[in-house]
Amino acid sequence: MLASRPIISRLLQQTVRRYHGESHFKPPSMDELPVPQGSWQAQYDANQRRYNAILLFGIAFGVGSLIVAKASGLVYLNYSPPKSLD
Repeated sequence: MLASRPIISRLLQQTVRRYHGESHFKPPSMDELPVPQGSWQAQYDANQRRYNAILLFGIAFGVGSLIVAKASGLVYLNYSPPKSLD
């Protein structure tokens, strides 16, 4: 056990030292960023049309699901007091 301890510690030290090897990292610059093209207003309007369509579909689906659940008797909304306590 004692004889293997220096070998293991030496392997671990070399592994740590290998991590800090020579690096060829070049920091990014502003020249590497993509250049915007086209009208931002046209893209914004297209995105808003898409987002509004998704919103309207979600609202319609939620309301439709609630109507189907209420009509099938799965949901009682408790919007008025019960007629009797029994």
